[in-house]
Amino acid sequence: MSTERDSREEINAFLKRHHFAPRDEVALAKDSQARWTIEPDGRVTVTFLADDGTAHIALAPDEGVRRWAALTLATGGTLAVWFLPEMTSIGTEDISRRITPGGGEWWRLSVGYVPA
Repeated sequence: MSTERDSREEINAFLKRHHFAPRDEVALAKDSQARWTIEPDGRVTVTFLADDGTAHIALAPDEGVRRWAALTLATGGTLAVWFLPEMTSIGTEDISRRITPGGGEWWRLSVGYVPA
């Protein structure tokens, strides 16, 4: 049975393993162990590298993802992956409240683009 302390230790290990930067530090893609790419079928895949292997997040190839990926490439190719613990909503306003000063803890990982 997992405890809240165990869960927090797992979160801290994940954040450290993948080089997430806390809210008061700058996240740099060169420090990251993650990369993103656009797959031939249009999916956007974020790959997290670690000593113990890799993990992937894939975003479906819908129109919104294609536009977002094109904009990201046009503005330098680096995207941010945010870790916002204990968020119960994915609403824009709730996320905005979290990432403002005093809004709670969060971490960011800067992820560079790698062509498929």
